[in-house]
Amino acid sequence: MRFLKSFKTLVVCIAAIGACGFSHVNAQEQVEVSDAELNKIASAFQDIQKVNMEAQQQVMQTVKESGFDPNRFNEMYQASASPEKTVDASDEEKERFGMLMNKIQQMQVGFTQQIEEIIGNEGLTMERYQKIAMALQTDADLQGRLRTALEQQQ
Repeated sequence: MRFLKSFKTLVVCIAAIGACGFSHVNAQEQVEVSDAELNKIASAFQDIQKVNMEAQQQVMQTVKESGFDPNRFNEMYQASASPEKTVDASDEEKERFGMLMNKIQQMQVGFTQQIEEIIGNEGLTMERYQKIAMALQTDADLQGRLRTALEQQQ
């Protein structure tokens, strides 16, 4: 189950399409967002959540089909992502883990394409979406407006 949390976080990061790494927006910069634009973000967000849930299910199924115990996979995943963590594993297990990670990364490409399509279908550019996503991380007023827009759409 911890793997699901880690992967959900990963997918949510994908949803922002690397907002931290690719956007040149200062986190302190105020971003003006119209109500219409915020409604587009809210609509995209709901569809992105569906992709996230589907991605979690598909990855979990792939992990199980590979013969890995999800907890063991999570342990190895965390060790591969953090220099402070180590895990004892046989060469065969490391090889299977590497092949599984390659498969998951290929799946990620598909999930990212779906998310980009959702954002584009809402009439937003990736750059604008990233800029708003960054602003949402620090702007409590904008977060409140988004919550209201999400509630109104449901």
